[in-house]
Amino acid sequence: MDGIQITEPKKLSAISKTENFNAVESSKVIITKAMLLREDFHSYLGDERTLYPIIPARIGIGKISAVSEDSVSGFERGVRVFPHPETPCGKCFECFQGHKENCSSFNIASKNADGFLRDFAVLSNEDISLLPPSVNDYSALFIDHVAVCDKVIDKLQLNKGEYVIIVGGDILGIFLAQVIMYYQGIPILVDNNEKNIQLATRAGVYYTLFADNKLEKNVSELTGARMSKKVVYMTGSNLNTDIALKLAGEYATVCLAGFGTPSLKVNFNIALIKQLNFICVTNGYGNIDSAINLLANGAVDPNLFTIPTVKQSQAIEKIKEMASDINYDAESGMLIVDII
Repeated sequence: MDGIQITEPKKLSAISKTENFNAVESSKVIITKAMLLREDFHSYLGDERTLYPIIPARIGIGKISAVSEDSVSGFERGVRVFPHPETPCGKCFECFQGHKENCSSFNIASKNADGFLRDFAVLSNEDISLLPPSVNDYSALFIDHVAVCDKVIDKLQLNKGEYVIIVGGDILGIFLAQVIMYYQGIPILVDNNEKNIQLATRAGVYYTLFADNKLEKNVSELTGARMSKKVVYMTGSNLNTDIALKLAGEYATVCLAGFGTPSLKVNFNIALIKQLNFICVTNGYGNIDSAINLLANGAVDPNLFTIPTVKQSQAIEKIKEMASDINYDAESGMLIVDII
């Protein structure tokens, strides 16, 4: 296996190592494209949650080149697949109880398990999803984003016609707004970045509000002074968490959602006065197949976003270059690498 590895913070190198293919119910997947997210750049710059050395790129897609002899998965050579970025540890109490969706220590690609900036990977068939022809390679790179959004909807128990305030207009926030509309909810997206507001408007999000001193008044007018019973704070934004709490109504549910786990400060005085409920979503495990269906049905539009693409031979220099210029534009901190 040939790939690129973060040996320690701010150090990248090409690697070549052996990866055995002898496990029952596993497949060898040739990686065709990999995508680095903001969290990959955090690992490159130095992140205490990252287990170094690590192969970056949380997201990958590929084709099956071999299947274990005793496999009953039905996978065939040459089919396109999406390797799951998060897999249960199989060792914690929840995993032993059969509740893998509640795993307390997920294996996360590019954090504590190798990512997909490599030419192939040997994966359990449980951790691979087949890609239908209706989901092209570019769209497939966003499956985990859509899975996180779908999981947020499940956790919020969204009802038709309900308002959902989304604080943060990164790609996850904009996708979430589209998924909410697909399920006939009413998203209100809030951000302090004009580019992100414009992208959300292009995505068809009707209610987009700038985070200024008129925000509470504007939301109150939209919701008939009720504010919202369901608020989502995107952890990839740079907005103060107080915004999410102030826009929440009494007894509302506030969801903290995103791939990263930044050090957030939450004003529990507001939370206690309003008696708010909190939930967290940090991965799309369990919602991958649903996300593929959402993409196939056009619920979200990845083509709204333009992500830079390089060949693998150019990846090391491009990662170093981009790491010094990460900002809070929705498209910032993402890089697609063509492996083949």
